Amino acid sequence: MKQNELTFESENVVVDWISFKFESLENNEQLKIVHYLSKLGFDSYQESGKLAKPIKEAVQLNPSNKFEVIFVKEGPYWQGTTLQFSGSNAFDFYAFVFFFSSS
Repeated sequence: MKQNELTFESENVVVDWISFKFESLENNEQLKIVHYLSKLGFDSYQESGKLAKPIKEAVQLNPSNKFEVIFVKEGPYWQGTTLQFSGSNAFDFYAFVFFFSSS
């Protein structure tokens, strides 16, 4: 029996948002994630989810990085931290994950 191999590409689905929710993310754990993502080309920012118009603060920037990720702390419906990739940043993060999982 032949198994179907569906992918986002084969179904013409575009990734434009990926988020991960952490109930508890200590500062040292967040910094490990920040450093790892920086090596993949992502600048990291932080926002408070409690503000109507959040202020985006830089956590770690590298002039050679082309992508960004945002850590949102304590949103209106979530007490932990949400790691958000949006738009082309989500697409590129998905491409990294897909590449590493298929090799």
